[in-house]
Amino acid sequence: MNDSSEHKSRKLQGFLLIAMLLLFGIVFNRKLIESYIYPQPKITSNTSAARRASNSWNKLFVDSSFRLVQDGDLILRTGTDAVSDMFRKANTHDKTYSHAGLVFIENGIPVVYNFMGSAQNPRALMRRDSLNSYITPYSNSGFAVYRFMLSKNEKEQLHDISVKYFKESRKFDPNFNLETDSLLYCTEYIYKALVETTHKEDYFPLTQMADFRFIAVDNLYSRKDMKLICKIGYKQ
Repeated sequence: MNDSSEHKSRKLQGFLLIAMLLLFGIVFNRKLIESYIYPQPKITSNTSAARRASNSWNKLFVDSSFRLVQDGDLILRTGTDAVSDMFRKANTHDKTYSHAGLVFIENGIPVVYNFMGSAQNPRALMRRDSLNSYITPYSNSGFAVYRFMLSKNEKEQLHDISVKYFKESRKFDPNFNLETDSLLYCTEYIYKALVETTHKEDYFPLTQMADFRFIAVDNLYSRKDMKLICKIGYKQ
């Protein structure tokens, strides 16, 4: 081997070594990187929310969820505010959960696509939260993960649809109108994304109250072919 070839070989080996070191650095510092990209709310008082967030068992539950979730999983949570209580009451069969989103693994980090509005910001943009912040014990009393029986191609399509909605900056629908697509509420997003993915209009049942039709949180995990991955109630 001549000097030029040896030089190129050493340069390639050096490049590969640096790439491997960077990869290991990202893997072993994933949570540090995630906390920088998706900062968590600061715990400043000894409230029930602060006690839940600082409980070591609850932290373990959150950490364990990272190893359980897969692309396209349905993630439910139980919020602790008045709005969450209202959404739980809209459920017909199971009044446990108040909010829903879809999980996807992006750059090694689980993120949750979801819609949320508030009195201060009723038409908020679609969100892409870290799994950690989405299920934080600080503002939730528990969470659950369900898995749809989808093929790999269907999961990829479901992700593409979610990214498309996000890039289009679709907004939360404060009127909960199932007939419009430009504005969406959290369960409507999941309902319409799964219908578009599976091409099955009846993939989920709908809830009818008087002349108002909507998709409730408990409609999303009513399918018999779904798999419950975990169901966690935080220690208070």
